[in-house]
Amino acid sequence: MYAPQSFSTSVGLMILSMLCWGSWANAFSLCRGRYRFELFYWDYAVGVLLSTLAFYGTLGPGLTDLTHVPPGPNALWGLAAGCVFNLGNVLLVAAISLAGMAIAFPLCIGLALLLGVGLSWWIAPQITVLPLLLGATLLLCSIGLDASAYRAMSRDRLSSRWGIAVATAGGVLMGLFPPCLQKALVGPGALDPYAASVTLAAGVALCTLATNGLFMRHPIAGGEIVTLRQYWRARPAYHLWGVLGGAVWGAGLVFNSIAAGKVSVAVSYAFGTGGTLVAVLWGALVWREFRGAPIRTLYYLFGMFVSFLAGILVIAWAKAMSPLR
Repeated sequence: MYAPQSFSTSVGLMILSMLCWGSWANAFSLCRGRYRFELFYWDYAVGVLLSTLAFYGTLGPGLTDLTHVPPGPNALWGLAAGCVFNLGNVLLVAAISLAGMAIAFPLCIGLALLLGVGLSWWIAPQITVLPLLLGATLLLCSIGLDASAYRAMSRDRLSSRWGIAVATAGGVLMGLFPPCLQKALVGPGALDPYAASVTLAAGVALCTLATNGLFMRHPIAGGEIVTLRQYWRARPAYHLWGVLGGAVWGAGLVFNSIAAGKVSVAVSYAFGTGGTLVAVLWGALVWREFRGAPIRTLYYLFGMFVSFLAGILVIAWAKAMSPLR
């Protein structure tokens, strides 16, 4: 079973995680406007589960060992992590539809960062707290500057109160997923990172089965009711993109969990939030979201990347020098 032997290798895995978590949504962008997110999410959940199983069978203990995953509180914590992440992710997308990315994304991800890093550190304090707080603050600044960049190019300055409420709820749920994962990785009966990833993916799948039908009948962001008939009649390419998007996010989860075994979930998740910056790069360079934006947008983007790089460097330095490791 593969496990990183050095902190530098763990940093490499966290960067891979960041790239995956910032890139999976491109799969939805390829069919956006023609395929509702509620339908996309069925395939996405399948992709997450298949991806984590593939890593378990190759880099991990092997699929024949999957039946030996110890049942008990740790496995339940892994399932809980998948459920709360899944609900938070759905609410984030709904909030973007209601209030716009400039409001919903930084509110949801910023709140998730504070809760996720703080609670995970409280469960397993493997780094001194002040540098971690400084690094998390710099990462929050980068997300805030990202919001300013989108706001500078937005003509619609009005935001929905309902959208803000949905984004806040999504941030709380997303912030609970890292500490739940941390609980699965520590204590008696602790899961290895591969088993924790599979149980989390199973939680995503179970939560999707339990709640996605409700979201289809009662869309949070409004719009027409979605039916399963539309899912089965969708073009095969849309299903393929959904599975691929889930597989990319699942790969990021595995990389992040493997690194967490060396550096703690608090540090690995803080790095993982850099997926926000990766998503901005995709939006700017590929999807041309900033075309025609005012010049101050470039200043916001530059400050965003400087703040982000400073934040991860502070956290990396603190972890490397921490007496708690």
